[in-house]
Amino acid sequence: MQNILILGIGRSTYYLLQYLNDFIASNEVVIKAIDVQLELVEKRTKEFSNISFVQSEITANSLEKEITHADIVVSMLPPAFHAMVAALCLKSQKHFFTASYVSAEIKAMQEQAESSDLLFMMECGLDPGIDHMSALSLIHTLKGKGATITSFESFTGGLVHPSYTNPPWNYKVSWNPRNVVLAGQGADAQYKHDGVIKVVPYTQLFAHPTTWSISTTDVYEGYPNRDSLSYQSLYDLKDASTFERGTLRYPGFCKGWNYIIQLGLTNDVIQIPEDAGRTGNSFLSQFLPRSVGTLEEKLVDVCGTKDVVPYLEALGLLEDSPIATMAGTAAQIFQTIIEKEWRLQQSDKDRIVMIHRLRYELNGENKLVQSSLIVDGEDAERTSMAKTVGLPLAIAIDLFLQGKIKNRGVVIPIYTEIYSPILERLKSFGVVFKEVVG
Repeated sequence: MQNILILGIGRSTYYLLQYLNDFIASNEVVIKAIDVQLELVEKRTKEFSNISFVQSEITANSLEKEITHADIVVSMLPPAFHAMVAALCLKSQKHFFTASYVSAEIKAMQEQAESSDLLFMMECGLDPGIDHMSALSLIHTLKGKGATITSFESFTGGLVHPSYTNPPWNYKVSWNPRNVVLAGQGADAQYKHDGVIKVVPYTQLFAHPTTWSISTTDVYEGYPNRDSLSYQSLYDLKDASTFERGTLRYPGFCKGWNYIIQLGLTNDVIQIPEDAGRTGNSFLSQFLPRSVGTLEEKLVDVCGTKDVVPYLEALGLLEDSPIATMAGTAAQIFQTIIEKEWRLQQSDKDRIVMIHRLRYELNGENKLVQSSLIVDGEDAERTSMAKTVGLPLAIAIDLFLQGKIKNRGVVIPIYTEIYSPILERLKSFGVVFKEVVG
């Protein structure tokens, strides 16, 4: 008998749970899921009868007790918890699966995990995950034809469906809102363009977005991810003169977010005291100069343009309406604002967009191929984000239980024997790429 333990059953787990419930749970495979939210545990219990759901605090002590009884541990917790969970899995000799990036702490566990015959499968969601798998499938296909790839660009966005946009931002939260607020912080973005390594500091990250389009109506803008260069060797494209991975948004978002950064609303260091009378405009006023003038005039003074006003109006920051009163960083308080203003309504649909653009030489000709993916959600819970994050991980668990993944150590899905069956299975769930060669 195999025992699977799932940690966290929040925003991105609906389809993971559905797949495990429908295709894996059996007399031979027992699945248990833990979350701190009692209301969510009760809801999921009614939805997925083949999984046992338990409410529990998420602490090292409580998790260690649960992990000792599992064979496979799946962490859908916030990224800050993954290293702790992975260390507990190493201690208890358990396999570990997550959709999140490989951190330096977990990368350091590679040798010990491999020598213990353990699989630590990571970066097996959407981005990272499907981006790796679909890109490598295309790269290996082109190389198999004898092509030399000279340029690789890959951009992904978790967006709202065009029918449910909210101008001027045209964005709603379908994943971890803290990650939305802190996007791009922590390290400068680095990528290669025409043979030159480009370095983009956080303060400039949203200032110069690039344009991406799938059709005349499907047009997006993109900004670079923090770390593109480390993937160039993993993709075996060391000789490509351009290599960039990035994030997509609808046109106009980057302009607005650049204003937010200029104002300091994403600062996650300085603590702001509790304020029982805090409102949108009193919070914003803390980040504006003490010069004479209206709130709007001070905004224009800081940002240099009146264009900032509608972006702040749409977030309620020019109003005298109550907002979160707790002590916290600007980023934490601002997060409560976007959670409210950018909340997916129950009938709203989200959209996932992924675009790979490769230039290559084949038989003496220079060519361009663009491979794109659009996946639309069904409602605010059965989102395309949940589908594209959860299903690849669920399918990887399925393959592992069948003995079809032989890799051990800290692994990401860059191997044909892993990504090929996952991509094939995803097609049956509507996750299908379209290629256009120009």
